[in-house]
Amino acid sequence: MINVLENDVLKIEVNSFGAQLSSIKTKKDNLEYLWQGDKKVWGRKSPLLFPIVGKLLDNEYYIDGKDYQLEQHGFARDMEFEVKEINKAKLEYTLLFNQVTLQKYPYRFLLTVTYELTDNSLSVGYKVKNLDSGDIYFSIGAHPGFNLPLHKEEKLEDYYIEFDIPETVDKYHLNNDFVISVDSMPFLDNEKIVPMTKDIFSEGAIILLDVKSNSISLKNKNNSKEVCIKYDGFPYLGIWGQPDNSPFVCLEPWYGVADFENTDKQYKTKKGIQKLKELEEFKSKYTISIN
Repeated sequence: MINVLENDVLKIEVNSFGAQLSSIKTKKDNLEYLWQGDKKVWGRKSPLLFPIVGKLLDNEYYIDGKDYQLEQHGFARDMEFEVKEINKAKLEYTLLFNQVTLQKYPYRFLLTVTYELTDNSLSVGYKVKNLDSGDIYFSIGAHPGFNLPLHKEEKLEDYYIEFDIPETVDKYHLNNDFVISVDSMPFLDNEKIVPMTKDIFSEGAIILLDVKSNSISLKNKNNSKEVCIKYDGFPYLGIWGQPDNSPFVCLEPWYGVADFENTDKQYKTKKGIQKLKELEEFKSKYTISIN
C-alpha cells in the first residue's frame, strides 16, 4: 500500500511493504529526487536495514552458541508493515516479531518507522522496543538513493558531496564476499568535498567509520539545488552507487556495519551492534531536506 504525505513544498510517498520511502517530489516543479528503482541497475529505492546492516560472512551468525541465517541487510525491507497512523503531516508503520522473524532472529521486538513532513524537510524516525524477557541486540540503518543527475542536460561530474565540517577519515571497502576488508585507505585529509566521478564506486561502497560531521549534502556546482541529510548520532556512514557512471547515489547513515572479513560471527560483539534491556527503547532520526 502506498501512502502519501504532502505540503506546499514537498510530496512524498511511502510503501507499507518494507516501510520504504518511494518518492520525494518538489511541488513547484514536480521534480523527483529519489531514485525510482530499476531491476537492471538497482531495484530498490530506500530500503530499511534491520536487524543487520550490510552482509554477514556466509550469511551466518551465532547467538549463545546457536547459528542463524540472515540475508544482506536483514528482513525488514522485505516484510509488510502495519500502518498505525496517517495524518496530514505524519505516517507511522510498525513491524512486530512473529514466527517468521524468530526463525532468523531470536528476539521479540517492535519496530516503528515514522515519516514526518515539515516545510522542505522529511524526518525519518526509527524506534526499536525490546519485548523479550532479556537483552536484545540489533543494528539499523537507512539506504536512500537519490537521482544523479536530476536533469537530462546535466552530467554526473556536475555534482559533489559535501560534509558539514572538514574530515580526516579513512575509507573501507567490501571484498569479493561483500564483507569489509580489514585494510583501509586514506579518503579525506581535512577536507569537506568529495567530487562525483564516473568511477567513484569502481571498488564498491565507500564505508566510513569515523566521521565527525552530523550532515552530508549532495550539491551541484552549477546551481543551488541541494539534498541534505542530517544524521546526528549515527556512528557510521555509507556512500554507494553503481561502479560505472552511476545514475544514483545512496547516502546511508547507519547504526552498524557489515561483517569484517576476520569476524568470529558472534552477533553480540559485532561492530556497531546495539543492545536494549527488557522493555527499553532505542530511538533515532535522520532528516532529508530539499533546498
